[in-house]
Amino acid sequence: MRDFTRTPEPGPGPSKGASAEGKPLFVVQKHDASRLHWDFRLEHGGVLWSWAVPKGPSLDPHHKRLAMHVEDHPVDYAAFEGTIPKGNYGAGTVEIWDRGTWAPINGDAEAALAKGEFKFRLDGERLQGGFVLIRLKPRPREKSESWLLIKEHDEFEREGADAAALEERKLGAAKPARASKKKAPAKRKGDAELPETQAPQLAQLVRTPPAGEGWVSEVKFDGYRMLARKDGDQVRIITRNGLDWTERLPDLAAAVAAMEPRTLMLDGELVALGKNGISSFAGLQDAFSTGRTRSLSYYVFDLLHLDGTDLRPQPLSARRTALEQLMQDVPKAGPLRFSEHLESDTARVKQEVCAIGLEGIICKRLDAPYRPGRGGDWVKVKCENREEFIILGYTPPAGSRQGLGSLQLGFRDDGGQLYFIGGCGTGFSARILRTLTERLEVLRIDTPLSMLGTEKPQRDTIWVKPELVAELTYAGFTGGGMLRHASFQGLREDKPADEVVRPIPPSDAKRTQLGTAEKQPGPSRESKADPKPTASRATIVVARKTERGAAEIGGVRISHADRPLWPEDANGPALTKQDLALYWQTVGEQAAPGIVGRPLAFVRCPDGIGGEQFFQKHLGRGMPEALHEAEADGAPYVAFADASGLVAAAQIAAVELHSWGSSEADPVHADRLVFDLDPGDGVTMPTIVQAAREVKQRLEAAGLAAFCRTSGGKGLHVVAPVRTKAGWDQVRAWCRAFAEAMEADAPGRFISTTRKKDRDGKILVDWLRNGLGSTAIASFSPRARPGAGVATPLAWREVTETLDPQVFNLRTIPARLARQKADPWEGFADEARDLPGISDKPARKKKS
Repeated sequence: MRDFTRTPEPGPGPSKGASAEGKPLFVVQKHDASRLHWDFRLEHGGVLWSWAVPKGPSLDPHHKRLAMHVEDHPVDYAAFEGTIPKGNYGAGTVEIWDRGTWAPINGDAEAALAKGEFKFRLDGERLQGGFVLIRLKPRPREKSESWLLIKEHDEFEREGADAAALEERKLGAAKPARASKKKAPAKRKGDAELPETQAPQLAQLVRTPPAGEGWVSEVKFDGYRMLARKDGDQVRIITRNGLDWTERLPDLAAAVAAMEPRTLMLDGELVALGKNGISSFAGLQDAFSTGRTRSLSYYVFDLLHLDGTDLRPQPLSARRTALEQLMQDVPKAGPLRFSEHLESDTARVKQEVCAIGLEGIICKRLDAPYRPGRGGDWVKVKCENREEFIILGYTPPAGSRQGLGSLQLGFRDDGGQLYFIGGCGTGFSARILRTLTERLEVLRIDTPLSMLGTEKPQRDTIWVKPELVAELTYAGFTGGGMLRHASFQGLREDKPADEVVRPIPPSDAKRTQLGTAEKQPGPSRESKADPKPTASRATIVVARKTERGAAEIGGVRISHADRPLWPEDANGPALTKQDLALYWQTVGEQAAPGIVGRPLAFVRCPDGIGGEQFFQKHLGRGMPEALHEAEADGAPYVAFADASGLVAAAQIAAVELHSWGSSEADPVHADRLVFDLDPGDGVTMPTIVQAAREVKQRLEAAGLAAFCRTSGGKGLHVVAPVRTKAGWDQVRAWCRAFAEAMEADAPGRFISTTRKKDRDGKILVDWLRNGLGSTAIASFSPRARPGAGVATPLAWREVTETLDPQVFNLRTIPARLARQKADPWEGFADEARDLPGISDKPARKKKS
């Protein structure tokens, strides 16, 4: 026990209470007693809640500091510094290590403390931002409660910033500009204020480049948008969402610090360049995950502030001139690069950029000032290339489609070598399918030609002589040099196949020998005789009957193929397992990005939707080989590696496929958010549509893209592609706050909790689809409900008051896809952006 008559410590008695601002105090006292420790104290209810922290607090979220809960202290103890004499409790030197104010994050501090998970924010001189105290399970004979004091992920976190590192900054010094301890220069008279950060100007997506003079074009990079801010010796690298990445990019920060101007602010894109000189987002992510950020380049395209002059009101032409002059003195070997621009015809620039496989261009008005947000002064035009390719083969049709499924395509290089470049399954009318199939039938050959490629053609390809030339539009090339989003435009009757010679697309993958036949000569136009069917080709059918009651679809045996899964209704006869398997074979190419290679759960209906239904995350015995089972951080899931798993899922009567918001390659980090708008009784479709558009506006205001789909039921889903290394807990908290904000702003329209009694006349903004192991219905998945509704991706122009989700069902989706000229979710993955307001520092993996 303390004897306050023998020590200089303040004893119990009347207290001065809170800070001058009226906020509760916090103090950390470094206590050099028999064992050095730090006393962490929070003012509450007229006392100081207190913990002894042996290793001291840290700003690194990976440092989990043991904190022993000790007796409450009087509030006046917060001001105590001095020496406690020997022979007294706690004898040794006490000094104030940090001080400031604090506030609970989760409202009721006492309730959170009693629960054992207490989150709060500190505003001190050394400690700032969010922290959490977590109570540990008590050990036998333990007298004091053991807690962990942990820094939350936010803009104030600093890797390696333990107590010793934090002591480098003396108390009473000005707070650092987040990760910089150097002093800023004094502002000169007449200087414009250098902004702490800047909301970026964003480009509006358009289909065609703007015509006329007064525009400048730049390459559209695939990287991270960044600001670089220099204020004397202080340098900060800031993400588009305001996060400080200075410590993550030390080489870039050093290069900016070495620039001559006293104050400046640059706007640009951080990219990883591949061997082909094209920016690679995958390479950028790999650089951060491995810590090899020295290889990254920062392409600067705008100058917002220079030596006390605010350049934002000036036209782009003036800003570009100043930037170009500034960048002339920058070392060529460093990370800083000037983003070149072209003032020639924008359409020609786009054509040249797209020809070499780049993503597109950004066009900017030369006479416009810098305006934050998305507007018409900056527009982006993505590449839709148009080119001829040789038809090498085709796949059989599936479902209700007639003629053929997709074309398999290639080209020759200057030496005559044939290359496989991918497939094309869209852009055909019924008439074209019929005519094209007739033309290809007479060109069939038994074995494929010798060719090079980074990917194998589809297994059921029917090969043809390389004589016909198809004209396609396509979005570009994959990292492996394969076509992206190709669409058939017509046959080039005027062009022989041996003239289809083009440069080899850049590829990150090695090309290997494909095909079994010897290299064939160029196309022959003489023999048009129909070759005799071969045994192997005779087995390529849509649904081949095997033993009684079974069928084979896409190489998967479907048992009890005629078993009804959905009953007969006004739209047609009962739908069977075979119908489900044929549906998946038909839509597999479009459905794969949201299902294949992603953690899943199934709703199985072995006896049809009227029988018992099973929500399944595990596989039992006798499951198809295409399916596999795994887990991530203890959360189980099912997955498959290619589109054959879709048909295999139909074999086990998995009517519904529910997907995680992450990939199997990285299941613990979100790559999409799902907000399920679930209407209560009395809510009409126009109201749901209005809600979806409001979610879209809010997501876009947060810097995220938004896509819409039907849920297969009454509601709509709004889905946002994201990229983050934050843990699922942080992502889930962000989604919850998003939904709660909608409820707070319009409590008569929205609700963020699932209490059914409160939902009449309201729309539930269901954020619970986001979390480790949480799922949402996958795009193109049917529902286990009458009518066989399908969760269908929509273009925003379709999301109108006349929208009827019931028209999107298992019977209608194949025809919808066949007539679609463009994927309404095209570019979904390319639109992934950082999740604002949370740290992008990788979450620490749990110990197994």
